[in-house]
Amino acid sequence: MARSLLHPVRVLLPLLLALVLMVAVACGSAEQPTQAPVAAATQAPVAAATQAPAVAATQAPAVAATQVPAAQATKAPDPTQAVVMVEGKYGQHVNMWAYADTRDWDPLGSASLSSVISYSQLYNQLVQYDTTNTSDVVCDLCASWEVSNGGQTFTFELRDGIKWQDGQDLTAEDVVYGLQRFMNPEVSIGRSGLFRNYTLTKEEGGVKLIDPSTLEINLQFPSAAFLKFLAIDYVKILPKHLDGIDLNQAENIIEHKAGSGPFILDEYQRGNFYKVSKNPNYFKEGRPFFDSIDHFIIADRSRAAASAKANQTDMRNSGNSYDKEVVDLPKNTNGEWITYALPPSFNVGLMINVKKEPFSDPRVRRAIYLAMDRQQINELVMDGTGGVTTIFAPGMAYSAEEGATWPGVRPKDTPGGQEDLVEAKRLMAEAGFPDGFKTTYDARMVSFYTPMCQVIKEQLKATLGIDGDIRTWESAAGYQHYNAARAPDAEGDWELACQGEGTTVLDFDGIYGGVYRKGATRNYTDWSHPLIEELFEKQKVEQDPAKRIEINREAADFLSSFEDNHFITAGWGGFFWPQHRDIRGFQVPETVQYGFKHEDLWLDR
Repeated sequence: MARSLLHPVRVLLPLLLALVLMVAVACGSAEQPTQAPVAAATQAPVAAATQAPAVAATQAPAVAATQVPAAQATKAPDPTQAVVMVEGKYGQHVNMWAYADTRDWDPLGSASLSSVISYSQLYNQLVQYDTTNTSDVVCDLCASWEVSNGGQTFTFELRDGIKWQDGQDLTAEDVVYGLQRFMNPEVSIGRSGLFRNYTLTKEEGGVKLIDPSTLEINLQFPSAAFLKFLAIDYVKILPKHLDGIDLNQAENIIEHKAGSGPFILDEYQRGNFYKVSKNPNYFKEGRPFFDSIDHFIIADRSRAAASAKANQTDMRNSGNSYDKEVVDLPKNTNGEWITYALPPSFNVGLMINVKKEPFSDPRVRRAIYLAMDRQQINELVMDGTGGVTTIFAPGMAYSAEEGATWPGVRPKDTPGGQEDLVEAKRLMAEAGFPDGFKTTYDARMVSFYTPMCQVIKEQLKATLGIDGDIRTWESAAGYQHYNAARAPDAEGDWELACQGEGTTVLDFDGIYGGVYRKGATRNYTDWSHPLIEELFEKQKVEQDPAKRIEINREAADFLSSFEDNHFITAGWGGFFWPQHRDIRGFQVPETVQYGFKHEDLWLDR
């Protein structure tokens, strides 16, 4: 039987001593009460320990950001709207566990979830996702913004009195410097530079300094998606006055007090932990609540679950639905732990190094695509929780039911599935490999990547005669290993690899930017195809949501035909966020790529 995600089903227990109704100013400081407010739960996020409703494979996220801004000049959404607040508690130390070590301390070109977890709490963005209504974009460093020029010009005013942790002023010049770093075409777009798909170039005035407190961003075309990609936690602003200092080294962040965020980096031991403490001069009055956080790097899921049961940790910074030991925490801790479910946004599959022979041959790639048994992968590896579908998340372009009938995706125990195997063998013979060949599989030692490689290896050995060893890597080393294939003149030392991509924003553009465009997060060989580039450019400016879906169906048709492709989707899954029930102030984000500053969380103990 498929394991279901734990789903929010009941309201937070009334453990607070007092409730206070007040107005919150989201983009400016306000006079604080004795205990600063934090937004109350608005969607009953606590999961019952014994109740686990099924999450259907066909459940799909809404296709976001399909409307463009109005042509006339508009103001940003009013940040002073009233919301219900409750008192929070200052002080306390919490222990969090990170599923892997950080690869990056500098967000430039960053594409690793394990990295953004580490540096997000140290820096700020120009805008961010709201921590209460988590699909809304609100100010972070800015105080307000205005949209003009038919939706193509965004003018941002910064808050007053922002300081870097070393005491220097943070100005609009820093913000322009920070954003222009991510716009550099010589730097991988990663996740920090996804917004540059919408802006003019630096030379064309994509980001312009107006005065010490004002900057302007100019777009190629009106786009509501732009703000969403600008707001993810990767788009951090780093200090211009430390240009030339390697802030990808934790010791330099510590020595130069490089951050502006709610927490200060105190110590980092590679592979073991990183520790932060409260920034006493943070520009958001009354934040953060925690005095300090120790982040322990625990890659082994059983050991991580044991640390939670023993009350050695209080929260995990995200996880996916296949971490069985962690999903079961509410049940195994008698409700002491809670699991918050996120929408399906996790594309998992097999990466193919198209620069390597014989994988440069499209016949070999299509044969592997046709031979993979996704239903078996879902049951054996994903515990039945994955949605078996194609390319885009279920429901975005095609439903899960529609995708499940396609060649390569349809079950192998059906007549269509048997036809797929026959065609896969024919293609291998035509390519000169009737008896298969030897290869290597690579997997980072996180999540379910190694078990997935084990299952795929046995499938391809049995059906196509493709066999080979599985190499495993520590998380950051694995990323470095894959990235070696990015340079135009480099092949890299890998051939097949099991990997997932957590979508940054629930929008078609997020999937393209994660997998299917040159420089994409999980496009380590910089594969590209003219048709996909043409369809991406066409759909990103389309204002009609129905027409946009039709364009992206054409892209899904092409990619799923595997006439040319580099990434074989094995399934789509969701993420979750487990934490002790004493953690307060948390609201479920739309994706797992934001919400790591922890400035609005507090501990009710």
